[in-house]
Amino acid sequence: MPIRFKEVRYVYDEGMPFAHHALNGIDLDIKEGAITAIIGKTGSGKSTLIEHLNALLLPSSGSLEILDHTIVAKDKNSGLKALRQKVGLVFQFSEYQLFEETILKDVAFGPKNFGASEEEALQKAKEALSQVMIPESYYERSPLNLSGGQKRRVAIAGILAMDPKVIVLDEPTAGLDPKGASEMMAIFKKLNQELNKTIILVTHDNELVYDFSDEVVLLDKGRVIAHKTCEDFFNDRELIKENKIVLPKIVELRTRLEERGFVNLEGAKDIKTLVERILS
Repeated sequence: MPIRFKEVRYVYDEGMPFAHHALNGIDLDIKEGAITAIIGKTGSGKSTLIEHLNALLLPSSGSLEILDHTIVAKDKNSGLKALRQKVGLVFQFSEYQLFEETILKDVAFGPKNFGASEEEALQKAKEALSQVMIPESYYERSPLNLSGGQKRRVAIAGILAMDPKVIVLDEPTAGLDPKGASEMMAIFKKLNQELNKTIILVTHDNELVYDFSDEVVLLDKGRVIAHKTCEDFFNDRELIKENKIVLPKIVELRTRLEERGFVNLEGAKDIKTLVERILS
């Protein structure tokens, strides 16, 4: 079942003189089993929106349905711990999620917290660390003594060890070099394709959005401005122009070629395909 926001509003410091309306009536369906990118300017409401997905924030008004949970503003909303096992959120600054004395203990913490035995938790941790390509020789190291990219992988392993149905990523490749960023996103693409994990991605990197997402949601001032398939989104020239969206390089090249009379280029997502279309 989809994730569904119904007229969700969220106000920081509600009732105070400096109250800030971060979400202003969000109506949004996020497709199960897809990779959905949420984009928008700084302050558009992206982080506020995703923090509703595992009930770190609760709506000021409206409701949302997440898997088999319904959250309604002002209700007591029981079962939030179970929801947080099903929806894993990886923050932009992953080092804030690391605290145990060893990598293995850190990744095993989540499964143990949700009822797994010591043996089960350690096994889940090892499987998750293998998925993010952390070698066994690192397991007894302190997670705080890792590079930024390694910390990001360990933080993600901590989420994967809980086997969530939905994985929410806030700027997952920030601070990574291009190779590390590509490897990281390949992990999530594999989880999506092979295990049908729903992936929700917040990023300012439109190259990443175009290469990996199925759908794109554009936010502005706490509202949904557009929700389209990735291809339709970047092909909507009026929307792109009005919102000053930076085009992915391949789309920009394709657009310039089309303006010069080339045809049948739509859907060419890489240079090889583009060249083949031009030659044909």
